[in-house]
Amino acid sequence: TEYLFLENNGLEWRIETTAQSLNKLPGVNQEARVFLFLYHKEDAMKLYGFSSDRERSVFLDLLKVNGVGPKAALKILSGLPVDDFLSSLQNEDVASLSRIPGLGSKTAQKIILQLRGKLAVFNEDDEGNPDIGDEITASLAAMGFDKKEIKKVLGRILAEKENKDLLEQGNEQEIMRKAIMALSR
Repeated sequence: TEYLFLENNGLEWRIETTAQSLNKLPGVNQEARVFLFLYHKEDAMKLYGFSSDRERSVFLDLLKVNGVGPKAALKILSGLPVDDFLSSLQNEDVASLSRIPGLGSKTAQKIILQLRGKLAVFNEDDEGNPDIGDEITASLAAMGFDKKEIKKVLGRILAEKENKDLLEQGNEQEIMRKAIMALSR
């Protein structure tokens, strides 16, 4: 298990993370943005941290798979970068997933069966900002819209030049408004 120690206002937090996230974060005493998830059970509370909202979203989706807990989800995301994991999922590549230490072919098949086509993650846009689509998708999913439909609608919206210009100007609210209108039809 990889750990990230984060100091904030005199408090130090021990955060479990993936090897992929740890490699992407800046060095000691550098400012960093960490996307957190608090896992709470009756006997424990643990913080999990990720270098991107996208990786956290995949982690949360992995937790929905029966038999995959936080430790297994961290192993999976440490063993494969998010893009490779998503590619393996879409291509139903059991062999790639099975190469992750501690992940057998039965669990890999179960993950593929339960998650293929259902993830709320987005591919990076041309400007290299992976979190815009993730944030909009997560917000719309929280409103009750279907994740697959959100992805289709946002893909259509972001394919239009005028909407790409809106993103460049930092106007995500307008993209969100257009997505809500399209999803409500």
